[in-house]
Formats: sequence, structure tokens, C-alpha cells
Amino acid sequence: MFIKNRRGITLLAALLCCTVFLAAGAGAALASDDTYQVLQSPVVKDNAVYELGTIMARFTAGQLQTKDVLIVRLPEDFIWTTAPLKAGQAEAGSSRQGTGDWNTMTATSDYVRYGTANYIEVPKRIAGDENGLFQDEAPVLSFSLLSGNEVRMEVTGNITPGQECVFFLYARRVYVPGGFTGQIQVTFDAPSSSGFAGNVSSGRTSGTTSQPSVTTVPEVTPEPAVEVTPTPVVNEPPVENEVQAVFTVGKSAFTLKGVETSMDVAPYLKDGRTYLPIRYAAQALGIEESGIEWDEADQSVAITGEGRRVKMTVGSGTMTVDDRSVTMDAPPELSAPGRVMVPLNWVTGAFGAEVQWDPASNTITVAKIANTK
Repeated sequence: MFIKNRRGITLLAALLCCTVFLAAGAGAALASDDTYQVLQSPVVKDNAVYELGTIMARFTAGQLQTKDVLIVRLPEDFIWTTAPLKAGQAEAGSSRQGTGDWNTMTATSDYVRYGTANYIEVPKRIAGDENGLFQDEAPVLSFSLLSGNEVRMEVTGNITPGQECVFFLYARRVYVPGGFTGQIQVTFDAPSSSGFAGNVSSGRTSGTTSQPSVTTVPEVTPEPAVEVTPTPVVNEPPVENEVQAVFTVGKSAFTLKGVETSMDVAPYLKDGRTYLPIRYAAQALGIEESGIEWDEADQSVAITGEGRRVKMTVGSGTMTVDDRSVTMDAPPELSAPGRVMVPLNWVTGAFGAEVQWDPASNTITVAKIANTK
């Protein structure tokens, strides 16, 4: 393969006191017109397996063709793995997500997934329009693991002409090496003739700002060993994020800015996602009840605050952020006594907040990203 263009996208932020802060969340990324956009970015640490977040890739009609190739690359010593969260290096290395795992396909009427612990998801529709990459149960993409940290993706099936193409990368099980410092960057490499080549989005970090890395790589044969170019960083004094709220799974009370507040429904875990009543999730983001609108007719709830409007519908995996549709892997649901329960990570990510999970105490901490402007 001949690789001409390298495009890098910052998914995570820097290690501060051995903590990796993911890049800026959905705030700036969703407002961007770039091809690759960060949608979700939780807070993680080093020397263990963590969920790194979600990236959306969107291409204009006719941009992608059969045989187009893309390599998705994590930094050196990172590992795409199927090991459980918090697993160490040995377990992560022995449970690498291999070529067979990446080619495991799950097809539904609404989306197709390629992969297992980490996966590419192709939704059937994009904001109501058909997705050119979605062909029901017919495979369109194929994958091969090149090394522990890089995966090759190729369009091997048909793409519907005249339709936009979208896919989501869910990095849900990635080993972050111990002692890692600096920006954690996901790099997208494509041949010069490939439709996957495109601009990238770089997120804001707490205490630093960064620019996307765009490098020209000479043609080489065979598969090239690619040098990872560090993202330029402008150092600024560290800024602490503001802790807004702390929730405990199964407990019908939480602390809001240090004050304990009662809830009529306790948070719960389902399929690895934390669900909270929408009212209290909004409070954790500093949004008043007046900023929550419930539409009984279509079972939807809209949250307005921080200069953003987010709309979710019970039972639907599509979330609208301002005028852009985002596919979620956990839809909102109703719980007695008629409360709308929402997947916390998706809501906080849409408003640029961060969530940290402590499995020892079953607590979830929500922190608003400090303003570094």
C-alpha cells in the first residue's frame, strides 16, 4: 500500500498527575465541518484498559469508492483489546482484538456493526437520509489488524451512489500504557487516491491547546512503518475542572456542588452504561428545570443550556445536538414512576462535561470542563 497523506485527530487530552483527559468532548467537535469529529470523550488514567470515546466520520456523496483504504492508528504501545475495563498490560496484550474480531458483523434494521469490544458502526440513516455505506446484511467493509495499535479498513462491498456515507468508531476497550504523557492521538492514514482522506478536528484540553497534525509521508513499499508525529502543544498553567455532582449506582441521593440532594429514582447500570433521571442529569450540568422540555406525543425530551440544545427520544438510538444527528449505543428509556432515564455519558459528552467512574465505590463524578480561553 502507498500512503501519501496522514491525518491526525486528537481524541484524548494530556496526562496530568497520571490522568488522561479526553479531548474536549462533543462541544467544539460537533460544531465543526471536518470529516472526522470527536463525539464522546470520558476521563481515563494510564496503565490499564479504558474506553477512549467515539469518533464520527462523514463523507459527501461519491467521495468513497470500492477498494478505498483507511488505517486507523493509536499511539505506539496502545492496544486494541477485548480485555475488560481496568485490565493491565498482560491481559490486554493476550486479548488483542484480532482480524476475526474486527470482521465480526452484527446487522439490525437500524445499523450494522463491525467488531466486538471496539467497533465501527454504520447507521442506516443520517438525519433521516439513507447512508450509502448501509447495505442491510451485505458486508461493505473488511478489516485486518496490522499491529496491536493499528487497524486497516477497506471498502470491499457496494456503496449506494448519490448518498452520503457515515460511520462511527467506538473505542471502548483500549490499553493506555503506563507512564504515557502528552496528547493521545488517533491517526487516519489513507492513500492519496482514497476517499477516506479528509480534514480532522482537534479538541480542547484542560490546561493545553492543540492543533491537528497533518503530515505528508513519502510513498514506500510494502506496508510502511509510520513515524508518529506528536501533536504540537502550547503549555499553559493547569486548570482544574469543576466537580458538579457525584452519583452512586442504586442510591436515591446525590451530591450537587457538595450538597446532598434526594432523587425519586436511583441511577442504575445497564449494558455497561449508567442511566440517570433526566432532571438530575441536567442539574449535574448546571441546567435548570426550565431548560428541560418533555413532549408526551413523541416521547422526546429536549435539554437546552450552555448554548446548546440536545434532544433525545425514548427507545431511539439517535440524539440530536443542535441540528446534527448522533447515533448512540444506549437509548433513553422510561422507568417507574414514569421517569425518563438517559445514558449519562452521552448527555454529558454533548454538553462538554466529563464523567469519571469509580468501580470500587460505584460512584460517578460529573465535572464541567474548565474554561481555558
